[in-house]
Amino acid sequence: MIVERDHCLITHKRTARRRRVCDSCGDYRETIKPGDVYLEHTAFPGHDSGMAGYRHGGGRPVRAAECSDCATRYGRAALLTATEPLPA
Repeated sequence: MIVERDHCLITHKRTARRRRVCDSCGDYRETIKPGDVYLEHTAFPGHDSGMAGYRHGGGRPVRAAECSDCATRYGRAALLTATEPLPA
């Protein structure tokens, strides 16, 4: 479910089916376990977060997973509990 969107960034609330690395933690451990709710951010070329382009060149979208602890730490906890898309 898309829970947040602006012109160059889309955030989906996901439930993990396998272990994943949280890109916000920065320690490269698989902190997202099966069954955990997490956020998946997709940045498109032109987004000013610094995410777009740090992994891939050529203007392709970049995805990043964020565990619930990091989402709460960075003020995005409301996106984890959203039952419908939040207003832009």
